Formats: sequence, structure tokens, C-alpha cells
Amino acid sequence: MAQIREIKKRIKSIHNTQKVTHAMELVAGAKMRKAQQQTLASRPYSMTLNDIIAEVEAKIELSDTLLSPNDSQTQIYILITSDRGLAGGLNINLFREILKSDLKNVHYITVGKKATTFAAKTNGQIIASFDSEEKEPLDLARILTKMAIDAYTSAKVSKVSLIYPHFLSTIKQIPTQIQLLPIELKTSDQLPTTNEQQPADLLFEPTAGDILKEILPHFVLTQIYQVLLEAKASEHSARMVAMKNATDAAGDLIEDLTLTYNQARQESITTELLDIITAQKALE
Repeated sequence: MAQIREIKKRIKSIHNTQKVTHAMELVAGAKMRKAQQQTLASRPYSMTLNDIIAEVEAKIELSDTLLSPNDSQTQIYILITSDRGLAGGLNINLFREILKSDLKNVHYITVGKKATTFAAKTNGQIIASFDSEEKEPLDLARILTKMAIDAYTSAKVSKVSLIYPHFLSTIKQIPTQIQLLPIELKTSDQLPTTNEQQPADLLFEPTAGDILKEILPHFVLTQIYQVLLEAKASEHSARMVAMKNATDAAGDLIEDLTLTYNQARQESITTELLDIITAQKALE
């Protein structure tokens, strides 16, 4: 009987856990749809901005601080993760990607509590840390842009990189590292193909040089903002999938325990019947 009570208690406990994971799955699913829409809607703007800068740069011979390397020995990683776990291997895969790199003379700007914890465990110097939901993505992007540009233009760092989970689909998020500063423009073969025809020539007003000076900081801001959206869409997608898998696994475990419970109960009933029959035979 003690075994039957223990199995019944485990079934009830797992059933309660299943209710929690299913609720978390529904919440993550609702947030995921909104985050995915924002991410996909902003991608064309980011790609078009890259094309414009490449077109401007091709028209003039102009060097800019944000385009030119410097001799500093320090680099900054802007590491973007979630605040909470329960998102499958989203953050772990990101950390493994970082550990493959040379972590000498690296300073961190962390977004997300998991990122802050990782940087502290690897003895990295943390310049600033933010919770992933502390500010709206655009407000946080403005702060990160100012910090990155100020550090680079003052030659305190030679490179600023973004490390984040890139959203591909609901079930696939890829750990990605991109160079933010100095700015490296993607070539046409690196950009996704579109059906839209690009203009053969562009007219610049007031001048291409003035446009380049104004648009480069905006390009950095756009890159960071897009990455924050990608990370948020990846987080909610990974959490929804993880919670769905947990809910399904709990259901399978409940089925197995229910079968075990029924077998133990049947065995107990059979044993009691045998005891009754044996006692009756003894009295005859």
C-alpha cells in the first residue's frame, strides 16, 4: 500500500508541474508571436540601410572613425541573453560560442541576467549590465550605441562585437557574433536576395560626405536595435518549445506512472484475495 500511495503522490505532483509548464508555454507563445512580427518587420530597414551606406561609400573617398581600425588591445563584447532560464539550450549554446573565442583583454556589456552571471564566472570585466526587460529595446539600443561609439572613438577599444541568438525560426536560433565597430558593410552577395530592383544610381543631398557622417551612428543604432529584437524573438520561441517539450514529457511520465499504479493496485488486490482464500481453506 505504501508503494501505491507513493506512486499516486508522484502522479499528482507531475500533473501539477504539467499545468505550470503548459501555462508557461501559452504565455511564451503569445509573447513569441509579437516578438517575431517586430523582428521580421524591422529586417528590411536594416538591410536597406546597409545598401545605402555602401552606395554612399562607393561614391566618395572618405574615411571615418567608425570605419577605420585603431591600435587598442582591448575589445568589447555586447552579450545579449535572457534574464531567466527555462529556454532550452538558448543561453548555453551562446556561451559555448563565446568560449571558442580568445577572451584576452575582453570587456563585457551584458544584457540579461544570464549574461551578467556568465561574464562574472569567466572573470571578465563588466563595463555595464542591464536586465533584458529593464528598458524598451529602442531606449536600450540608444544607450548601448552611445557607450559603444564613445569607447571606440576615444580609441579605448579596437573592436566592438555583438553576441546574441539569431532568430531563424520557432525551433531554430543560432548563436551569432557580428562585428559592430569598426563598421564592416555586407557585400551584395552576403545580403538576402529580394525581388525588388535597386536603383542604378542615387542622388545625394546635401553631399555624400555629410550623409555618411550622419548615417553611420544611426546604422550602429539600427544594428543594436535589430539584434535586441532578434534575441527577444529567440528567447520566447525557445522557451515556448522548451515548455511544450516539458509538458509532453510530463504527460508521457504520467501515463507510465499510471500504468505502474494500476499494476501495483492489481497486484495488491490479487494478494488480498489470495490471503482471504488461504485463510478460508485453513478454516475448513
